[in-house]
Amino acid sequence: MTRTITLRLSDEAYKAVKRYAEAEHTSMNTWVEGVLDAEDMRRRCAAHGAWMEANPAVAGAALTFGEANQRALAAAGLPNLADGTVG
Repeated sequence: MTRTITLRLSDEAYKAVKRYAEAEHTSMNTWVEGVLDAEDMRRRCAAHGAWMEANPAVAGAALTFGEANQRALAAAGLPNLADGTVG
């Protein structure tokens, strides 16, 4: 379900948003959505980083699994990060 919210901006903030949106040739709504999406991603990444630091054994197991997966792809002759053939 889509929810609509109303943001109240000071005149100065409104002018800044308008200027940035125009510079990117987009609507103000789209520009604000992009800023909010970027902030959401920043917060999620920070939370993930904190979780990884708090769970080093899990992070180590994930790295080990990933390295084994890359070796298996290389052994099968498939594109992988291990031999730089991705892309």
